[in-house]
Amino acid sequence: LVGLPFKPFTPYINRFAKLNLHSGAASVRGKLVFARAAAAMNMDFDGGFAVDDLALTEEETGEPFGGWERLSSDSLKLTLSPNSLHMNELMASHPFGKVIIFEDKDMNLKRILRRPEPQGAVTVPAGTAPAPTQTQTQTEQSSETAAFPLAIERLRIVSANVVFADLSLKPPFGTRMHDLTGVVTGLSTDAATMALVELDGKVDEFGSARLRGSVQPFRATDFTDLKLTFRNLEMANLTPYSGKFAGRRVDAGKLTVDLEYKVKQRRLAGENKIVINKLKLGERVDSPEAINLPLDLAIALLEDSDGIIDLDLPVSGNLDDPQFSYGKVIWKAVVNVLTKLVTSPFRALGSLMGISSDKLEAVEFDFGAATLLPPEQEKLKEIGRTLVKRPALTLSIAPAYDREKDTRAIQELRIRQEIAQRIGLHVDPGQDPGPVDTTNPRVQKALEAFSGDRFDKQGGSKEITSEYEKSKDTVKTVHAALLERLTVQIPVTDVELKQLAQSRGKAVQQALINLGKVDTARVRVDEPVKQDVDGKVVVCKISL
Repeated sequence: LVGLPFKPFTPYINRFAKLNLHSGAASVRGKLVFARAAAAMNMDFDGGFAVDDLALTEEETGEPFGGWERLSSDSLKLTLSPNSLHMNELMASHPFGKVIIFEDKDMNLKRILRRPEPQGAVTVPAGTAPAPTQTQTQTEQSSETAAFPLAIERLRIVSANVVFADLSLKPPFGTRMHDLTGVVTGLSTDAATMALVELDGKVDEFGSARLRGSVQPFRATDFTDLKLTFRNLEMANLTPYSGKFAGRRVDAGKLTVDLEYKVKQRRLAGENKIVINKLKLGERVDSPEAINLPLDLAIALLEDSDGIIDLDLPVSGNLDDPQFSYGKVIWKAVVNVLTKLVTSPFRALGSLMGISSDKLEAVEFDFGAATLLPPEQEKLKEIGRTLVKRPALTLSIAPAYDREKDTRAIQELRIRQEIAQRIGLHVDPGQDPGPVDTTNPRVQKALEAFSGDRFDKQGGSKEITSEYEKSKDTVKTVHAALLERLTVQIPVTDVELKQLAQSRGKAVQQALINLGKVDTARVRVDEPVKQDVDGKVVVCKISL
């Protein structure tokens, strides 16, 4: 049979789908044998076939829907009673098709199907499921055995083309996968067999696609192990999706995606590796579905010094869950990662860089001091190292002071310095001479003299002596009481406390610049803040 045209068979297609057979011709060469058996007619065909220039067009618009240049096999073996179809090789040359999601989110694959008119419909009370007929039950029970045995040892695909468009987005999204070429081996309805897949193609102008793995083709939800890799995709083309879900345009960037699907007994365990190069977000897009997260901070945390974002997204789910959607699973994983990033940026940064993130977001100071302790210096060095590798991040320091405890520490330092000078010790400016020994006679005289100078009109040390003679407190001495009274009377202003806080902020800034090698422009010291936390140290917060 040579050149049998398909176009006259359009009415048969129209019964089921809104499609026309625009073109196509079939050729068959082989040996056909009929034999009458007791119960049925046996048939055996051994030969080859080809369907050339098949083109299906949409009935309403006349636009191309799908087809191929040539579908052929030289090793077709078909038998009826018993049923089986076997091919050593099937070749599909330049197959093409399109998948369209319309404004109402309906798909073209669904729209082209004709809905059969209900005949002899039976009214069923609300909330009651109709009982299955005997025929339905028998069909369901025998569905496994009723499948027509099919085996294609090798399917060769040459230059396939698929167009995908999503018109429900604003602006609409469209992409084209073309020149998809490769081999699928072991296609069979036999549950014991596994199909192996190797396909490579192009995406748009300079992107690539690769599919590798194995699958039970007619029971994909029982077993699938496929890896789909996209390389060098233009992210600007993804603006419709970024606008809808992230509320931002994508001005530039290249995307590489490794998607690994593992399905076993209808349970999904997937690994998704996403690498983005030189991502640049554009203007905001109004979208009710967009997440409300600071994406610029998230990107700055993820992007390294080479402009690379490397992200792993493990996903899992039960395919029997009526709410299951692979797209929702992926998006949930993305949102979870971004949320963790922006709500705990230092923890996320520490995890990304492989360093301990414990208290990474704060620098601790002793009361009354602006000197960085060695553990804090090491912490700031690590922060600086991460900032160098995350060039889009800037850092702000909120210098803090504790009014009560910093005031007390400053008072103690000043009384120590005063007494040290009065007993003739040399003390450098800012130096802590150590605790005051109130049992030392020289110190006692210095305290009495200082008290007389300070509180002479108030009775000086005599008043303190009289008070403690009447007191039952035998632990404290008169000179210890003098030291305490002198200490608390030393004035410390809010201006001094804020200057102390600023000195702490500057110390953190200089450590980041000198130890962490961070550019000065990336570290900012904010206005001092009063700390009300009851702790053992003053904590200066750091923000990314």
